[in-house]
Amino acid sequence: MAPTRLTATERREQLLGVALKVFAQKGFHKSSMNDVADAAGVTKPVLYQHFDSKRALFIAALEAVGEKMIETIREATHEAASGREKTTAGMVAYFRWVMNDPDAFMLLFGSGTRRDEEFAAVSARIEK
Repeated sequence: MAPTRLTATERREQLLGVALKVFAQKGFHKSSMNDVADAAGVTKPVLYQHFDSKRALFIAALEAVGEKMIETIREATHEAASGREKTTAGMVAYFRWVMNDPDAFMLLFGSGTRRDEEFAAVSARIEK
């Protein structure tokens, strides 16, 4: 039986997850589209079907990580009654996110993200 092909959305999500790990380990400048394609088990043309460039892939990964972090905190603080409870729940959720997904943390707050103007702008939008 032949393996099931991923839908375009599933493939994109898979590629973002792999890129997150590659970028967190090597940083933006030391990683390549070949590294991501190899780690994902796809050809480079498949990667380019989903992302026009390494920069576009990195930005998409930053945005995905930021959205996940925000959603994690939002879910944790949703039912808190007071400001103090919201703050506590938010901080606990944030530190759990960091511990559970250190690659995501490294991508968002490490890996030279702040030295690049465009990457810094994406990070700043997420922090708001």
